[in-house]
Amino acid sequence: MDWWLLTFFLGAILSLFLQEVPALFQLFLLLCLAIGFYSHKKLRYSSGLWFGALWILAQAYLYHNLLPPPLIELMENKQPFFIEGEVLSIQVKPPNMLSEHIKESAVQQKANSTKRFNFLVNKINQQLLESPMTLRLSWQKSTIDLAQGQRLSLNVKVKPAHGLANIGTFNYLSWLKAHNIVATGYVVNPRKKKDSNYQEAEYLKSLKANKLLIADITMRQTLFEHYQSLTPNHKLTPILLALAFGERSSLNTDLWQTLQVTGTSHLIAISGLHVGLLAGSAFFIVMLFVQYIPLRNPGWQRINSRYIAIAVSLLLATAYAYLAGFSLPTKLALVMLNLYWISRVVGIKISAKRLILMTIFILLIISPFSLLTASFWLSLYAVAIIFVSLWRFKSWMNKGGYFWRFFKALFIIQVALTVMLMPITALFFQKVSLVSLLANIIAVPWMSVFSIPTALMSVVLMPINESLAQWFMMLSLQSLTWLWYYLDLLSELPYAIISLSLTQQLIVLVVGNVAFIMLYLSPFLWTSRGVKQVTFVLLALVLSVSLFNFYYPSMSSVNTNFWSKKEKTPKDDIDFQAAFGFTSWEIIFFDVGQGTSVLLKRDNQAILYDTGAAYPSGFTMSDAVILPFLQYSAIEKLDKVILSHSDNDHVGGLDTLIENISIDEIISNDKTLYNPTKALLLNDLSTTENLNPSSMRLTDCQPNNSFSWQGLRFDILWPLAWDSSDESINRGKQKNDDSCVILISDQQGTTLLLTGDISSKVEQKLLKIYPQLSVDILQVPHHGSKTSSSQPFLSQLSPKIALVSAGYLNRWHMPVPIVSQRYHDSKIELLNSAELGQIIITVDEKGITTQNYVNDLRPFWFSH
Repeated sequence: MDWWLLTFFLGAILSLFLQEVPALFQLFLLLCLAIGFYSHKKLRYSSGLWFGALWILAQAYLYHNLLPPPLIELMENKQPFFIEGEVLSIQVKPPNMLSEHIKESAVQQKANSTKRFNFLVNKINQQLLESPMTLRLSWQKSTIDLAQGQRLSLNVKVKPAHGLANIGTFNYLSWLKAHNIVATGYVVNPRKKKDSNYQEAEYLKSLKANKLLIADITMRQTLFEHYQSLTPNHKLTPILLALAFGERSSLNTDLWQTLQVTGTSHLIAISGLHVGLLAGSAFFIVMLFVQYIPLRNPGWQRINSRYIAIAVSLLLATAYAYLAGFSLPTKLALVMLNLYWISRVVGIKISAKRLILMTIFILLIISPFSLLTASFWLSLYAVAIIFVSLWRFKSWMNKGGYFWRFFKALFIIQVALTVMLMPITALFFQKVSLVSLLANIIAVPWMSVFSIPTALMSVVLMPINESLAQWFMMLSLQSLTWLWYYLDLLSELPYAIISLSLTQQLIVLVVGNVAFIMLYLSPFLWTSRGVKQVTFVLLALVLSVSLFNFYYPSMSSVNTNFWSKKEKTPKDDIDFQAAFGFTSWEIIFFDVGQGTSVLLKRDNQAILYDTGAAYPSGFTMSDAVILPFLQYSAIEKLDKVILSHSDNDHVGGLDTLIENISIDEIISNDKTLYNPTKALLLNDLSTTENLNPSSMRLTDCQPNNSFSWQGLRFDILWPLAWDSSDESINRGKQKNDDSCVILISDQQGTTLLLTGDISSKVEQKLLKIYPQLSVDILQVPHHGSKTSSSQPFLSQLSPKIALVSAGYLNRWHMPVPIVSQRYHDSKIELLNSAELGQIIITVDEKGITTQNYVNDLRPFWFSH
């Protein structure tokens, strides 16, 4: 049985490495293969491999076919439609509304903040769906006070699930699939229109209005709002809400930073630790209660007290998991807890190995896409490390008195978890906390003994006595305050946390494997069976590294130097070529939606052209895409940042870049974009020593400022030089035709033209000024709008490859069909970031090589 469960798990994992989800007929063939293996006695225990792959791929097939074709057509045409369904996400009420009763507050009101929530849809345009589906919606200036469990009728615009596709960054699409969300969008508020016919206007308004159909809400939302109304005004109140209900949206940046730097984020995410602590405490308390309190009724004596304790333990653990929204770690803990108690009741002995395998099997049946989440792997790995540590150091931990054994076990498990979780943490989050052991060795027992129990007691007592519940809240907050002094102190230490490039992650992974072998397997490698075990371990190590390379095939596309090159390189073309010969260079065309950002990289040095957009919510493409890729590629600074023009989708992320990475020079004609004084203020709290905004140069984008860099020639073609003394020229806000156009060429003559958002008017001027202009690679002007990419421009430039940066199903329909057809007719390969994700072009002595995220960098069905 163990082998079948293991092969089921392996089959589920291997199914993730397919590029596309198989068709229905192929899934049927896979089912026949699985049944065939199961029918053969010798192959039966290996049939789990095919059943595991079939289960995951069948769920993926159902997910990809959940959206009906008429709905997809509405989405592609950007048409709004009405949906009916239920709010799934718990909602945090503003402080000024906490005193209101929930049913009274569930009326039409105006709110300034944008609300984001998951919505289970069962009707579209009054048509009942065969299978309900989950959407992720945002609602700006919502007219209804949302609450979990409400049924609403909403007018929405949505798109099929999609996300930015860049290596080294968070994959939003995988996150959506893991949560079974098939589309994302926003709620459309009805426009106010004046109409002479008042009754007709009101009728039309009522048709378009977003309505509350049923005001009933869930018990979890009711308890949460009641609890939130009782919490005191304290800076650590968000931590208390996270411990009690798993609601972390109210945590501010400072709290998150302290938790991340000290490696204690897991303590506020309700997980196996919290559920296990509650279940174990409930069991022992009930056992003590039954043992020491005399029960005169003889009927009680015929009942096994363990059954009562187990029932209470399971009941409270399930209730706590419900309050936490049945998150994946709580599901894992609940499944394992149920299996353990059932085995004890039935009298069946289950080994730790079988317990883990059965837990994985049941969890994959319940939540098949949990394989796509970091929390699944972290929780599973942590449980496995705990069991292995208890087995490996059992003899040493059993020596001494009870309390001494307890502290030894606590110390060993905490050290093992901290050290062994480093590789997988580095893999998922690209960071490693160097103070994690010091933080967790105090924080875990402290929170387990004081903070978590008092927080749970406040929840249990809330329906009984509010004053007593508030007293336990204060106890929990006081314990957290004392602990927070310690965590803040650790977080302020230099190099408390380090960011890792791709190669550094690989090195940490290999070191982690070696540490595991030395700590857990070394005593068994010198026995008579040692040779076989060594061979098995080496094969496992080779397999893990091979899978890492397969999962990150883009290693060859980015610089993987562990140490960044510090030596200065000649800037002149001739000196560079004489010193180094021809070295390859890369054009990284980021997927930043409806915006532009291009990174030029050679020998671990880089120049950035445009930064993508910034949004009112605080989200920037620099934070989400550019900075993570620079870290992933071990690039520590930018030699230059070139800004084409002033539009937000091209320069919105500049401030974020200045705050987080060193920049030697900014090239821009808009003097309002960069203010050295402002930059210094932004970096007052920065811990990055090499940031020095005051030394950053600001240069105009003019032909006379053309330059050479790393053997590449940067010729500024447009705009032409102007008289700086002429005040009539607007040096502030720029138009599309003011875009900085740059021709980049290497020693072999390979050329790239960056065009910004110029129109056909400027294209004609460029052809007139530079009649011999031709290029190999072209950045499509203005995202492929109908005002650019004129036929004469394409005919003279005759590029081999054209790169267009556009948002997925953007409202301007860019690149417009007529422009796409123009490139096709000219036999120019048009690569669209909305379809292919990030595009990396490598230029070397052999010529031009193109890779993209969807087909080459991450060619897996769950990531695109």
